[in-house]
Amino acid sequence: MKKSVLCLGLDPDPSTHPDPRQKLLYCLNMVEKVSDYFAAVKINENFVRDLCLEDHQRITSLAAANGLVSIYDCKIGDIGNSSRAGLQLVKRMGYDFSTFNPILGNVEEVAREASRVGVGVLALLHPSNPESRRYYRAVVDGRKLYELILEDVCSSSVEGVVLGLHPELTTAEIAYVRERLGDERIILFPGVGVQGGKPEAAIMHGGRRILVNVGRAILGSPDPVQAAARLSEQLRRAPRDI
Repeated sequence: MKKSVLCLGLDPDPSTHPDPRQKLLYCLNMVEKVSDYFAAVKINENFVRDLCLEDHQRITSLAAANGLVSIYDCKIGDIGNSSRAGLQLVKRMGYDFSTFNPILGNVEEVAREASRVGVGVLALLHPSNPESRRYYRAVVDGRKLYELILEDVCSSSVEGVVLGLHPELTTAEIAYVRERLGDERIILFPGVGVQGGKPEAAIMHGGRRILVNVGRAILGSPDPVQAAARLSEQLRRAPRDI
């Protein structure tokens, strides 16, 4: 079991990797290079829609061989049979987890379908982009929207949540989410690095079952291995409020 809490946000830029084979080789190369410093890899569907089933299977197989959990960030969010179809494909592609958007209100239904298929699901609880405040931080019946989603997640069999390091998300809110979720569910924190999120807040208040997603800060570095090693050491030294 790896001690790292880092998740590699592996999103091949289509402007520099326009060809599907280029994308595939890039992904395989990056997994090989930096896997020692990561516990998981997350691939955003919008960057890899031109990859075939076998391409995804090569990536997920290599990730597993290097001790990485694989997450397909496709934000599934639809009625039951549509979600089931998407989850079945995610399973065939070889991913361990899929993200999903619970905004339709059918959290438990999606969780049941995911369990049948054999894929874990991480509910989008709060995005990291500043614009998301308009919806996710809006107050409904005396609570922010993300708090209502959290209530549904806590009463379901969902394995974890995506909690973006939004500019307005406080350390007290991170601690509150962890308290409500309990110790076993995963919290995936995107928004670190280029988006300005501070990983120390996740380390300090997110509990032990966390994944801190980092992408462009590593992939865009002249030396991704050195950048990964530096960030890994930085997080290793961060204090924990647990």
